[in-house]
Amino acid sequence: MKAEIVIIGGGSSGLYTAYFLAKSGVSDIVLLEKSYLGSGSTFRCATGIRASFTTEEHIVLQKESIRLWKEISEELGFFYLRGGYVWLFRTEDQLNSFKEFSKLHNSYGVPTKIITPEEIKELVPGINIEGVIGGLFDPLAGKADPFGTIFALASACRKMGVQIFPRVKVKRILTQNGEVKGVDSDLGEIEASKVLVAAGYGTRELLKTVNIDIPLENYPHHALITERYRDAFKPLVIDLATSTYVVQTKDGNFLMGTEMEESPNTPLTNRIDFFTYIVKPILRLFPWMKEIHVLRYWTGYYVMSPDRHPILGPIEDIEGLYVAAGYSGHGFMMGPVVGKVLSEWLTKGSVSIPQAERLTLNRIKEGRLIYEKAVIG
Repeated sequence: MKAEIVIIGGGSSGLYTAYFLAKSGVSDIVLLEKSYLGSGSTFRCATGIRASFTTEEHIVLQKESIRLWKEISEELGFFYLRGGYVWLFRTEDQLNSFKEFSKLHNSYGVPTKIITPEEIKELVPGINIEGVIGGLFDPLAGKADPFGTIFALASACRKMGVQIFPRVKVKRILTQNGEVKGVDSDLGEIEASKVLVAAGYGTRELLKTVNIDIPLENYPHHALITERYRDAFKPLVIDLATSTYVVQTKDGNFLMGTEMEESPNTPLTNRIDFFTYIVKPILRLFPWMKEIHVLRYWTGYYVMSPDRHPILGPIEDIEGLYVAAGYSGHGFMMGPVVGKVLSEWLTKGSVSIPQAERLTLNRIKEGRLIYEKAVIG
């Protein structure tokens, strides 16, 4: 089998890249996914989409991603809503830090603002604001349905001629004299002059087959979803004191999570004590939720880079090899902009958003780390 471009990974990054490549006229694309589409971090995420980060790189890229979310959701017909994010602060240090972050957001055209407890109650009816001294509202932020998004993208890609193969594992990347020659997979060898690896933590193992060490770690995170209720509030709510979040999905379920201390790279394990971690902060915010029934609980990984930013773009040592991994919990929301810049790198050799160029593997090799402070959940 031959292809112009092989994409490894059928999550948000892989499918959005395939979509943009096909839209740009690339006709010979093969996408390989070792399990089912969306089976990694994409289908385990909290559905949120925001630009309220703490670095220029994240803010600029996510502002463009938000624009693309609206455009592509309207084109393909999947659910996307700009319901906002509400960050809650219980200490002066939190409030003062986010006052400065808000100024940074505003300087790049993201209209966040500091709000009072009374304004929080207007945005989030039914919330208990006892102990809350203020908040930050991000009106550009929103949410989407991962399942509907992935299925719509896959359908659109197939209609444009992308060959998608689920349940096909890639064993190694094939190179010769410092150039990509294709991949060795369950389908046999596939010849290609360009390969994008967008396989979550599996990206690290695949790059090892060509002697590239990409510093990624898997951190387990836990989430649950409740039965459906009528619309209660639109924003995703984050209590910064406990890194607890809750969002109401398009179908009315409440999806929520909180941070637990976990060792990196441990197998995903359901922990009954997660419920003791999540119940207290959620009931402090929404005492009426004590009557809600939990439908499902799951675990997933944040695939973390050393500075909590993705590692994107070409691998300098091997011509034709590209990577998209290490989103540190933000891969789903970054999907559209990552697809855009990766498709540009793959077809033109350069990108239209200069901040993306700062996120290649070279920054880590050279010690130019860019630390993100707003990693939640």
